[in-house]
Amino acid sequence: MNFVVLSLGSNSADKIQKMKTCINDLKTVFVDVKVSSVYETEALNGIDNNYLNAVLSGYCDESFDVIKSRMKQYEIDSGRTKESKLKGDVPIDVDIVLWNGDIIKENDFRQIYFQIGWNEIKEL
Repeated sequence: MNFVVLSLGSNSADKIQKMKTCINDLKTVFVDVKVSSVYETEALNGIDNNYLNAVLSGYCDESFDVIKSRMKQYEIDSGRTKESKLKGDVPIDVDIVLWNGDIIKENDFRQIYFQIGWNEIKEL
């Protein structure tokens, strides 16, 4: 079993629903899931709408490449496009930050939007 930690975020008009749906959907993909609270952070660029964020961890049998592909497809299916990103509208963002204890996205790992939720689920 592979251990994965994901950073979740949304800043779209329906971000509350997007986050709820994403968390519920991911609970069907992974086992032994832990989820932080959903919390608000400012956009890193200081311009875009505030984000709702959460951190989710769990286990899966699939490879890193399969999970990465599934998460990117989930973003697309949730309405994420190059155009929406350019406009600063992110319906859902799902990033693999840790995989089997290795930091995959160092920049995300250091950000407050990840650290808040990561610190919560480490305590669960």
